[in-house]
Amino acid sequence: MEETNKSSNNKTLLIALAFLLLALIGYTFYNNNDHKEAVQFLQDEKEQIIGNLTAIEDKYDIAISQNTSLSDSLTIEKGKIIALKDSVMKMTKVNSSTLRRYRNQLSSLKSTNERLLVEVDSLRLTNNLLTEEKDSINSQLELQTSYNDTLVAQNTDLAKKVEIGGKINVENVVVTALKKRSNGKYTETNKAQKTDAMKINFRLIENEIATPGDKDAYIVLKNPKGQIINAKGTFILKGGAEAKYTDHTIVNYENSNLDVTMLVERKGDKYEKGIYPIQVFVEGKLAGEAKLKLNDSFLGL
Repeated sequence: MEETNKSSNNKTLLIALAFLLLALIGYTFYNNNDHKEAVQFLQDEKEQIIGNLTAIEDKYDIAISQNTSLSDSLTIEKGKIIALKDSVMKMTKVNSSTLRRYRNQLSSLKSTNERLLVEVDSLRLTNNLLTEEKDSINSQLELQTSYNDTLVAQNTDLAKKVEIGGKINVENVVVTALKKRSNGKYTETNKAQKTDAMKINFRLIENEIATPGDKDAYIVLKNPKGQIINAKGTFILKGGAEAKYTDHTIVNYENSNLDVTMLVERKGDKYEKGIYPIQVFVEGKLAGEAKLKLNDSFLGL
């Protein structure tokens, strides 16, 4: 009887121990799950803080790229955001007290960020208004410049027309080959070897709008090879270039027809047969042209 009671007590004790073991396992499992959830919550908080800091950093990048007068202040505040984000990312043991401290710092930096961005928006609005005003002024200036350019073009065109209309032209350019006789008189010839001089006659045509007064007239005489004959010096063409001339005279032009005669005596070797071009320039502008043909002499006569 006593052994039966003892066996019954042992069973009861074993059952009680089993219940206690199961309760301990359940409590441990429950606490472990709670710990995992707490750790995951803290980790999520950490990632949220990092995400908020990254978003603020991006806003600073956009604001800084606008190159306002607040760029330096924005760069300093962006540096604070980067420093705090680095600290949060380097946390190895996440705990609520540290995260609470970081959240407080985030809140302070976010307030500064919002204030600076409001100022940036205000500056951007002001700059936009100034830009619109500047564009309006530039548009008016462009219109005025275009108007001025039109006037300049018209004046230039008018000046060119006046210049063209006031040009002194030459007509009746006649070149005569001359042979000098023993008595010093000249007679006409068409033989190259007998030519001792060339007489150039031309007429300055009447032009009422031309400027009267002394005018420089230049003769450019070339041989059949295109070389200047008896070049005396150079003169300046209307375009600014320099050219050689054969002979030069000054005529007094009074807006009426004026006949001019110039004599170019041969120097050196005798002339060769061929075509001799002659150009007449007045005040640096080509005014008239002619050609002289010289033939060979027959048996040197």
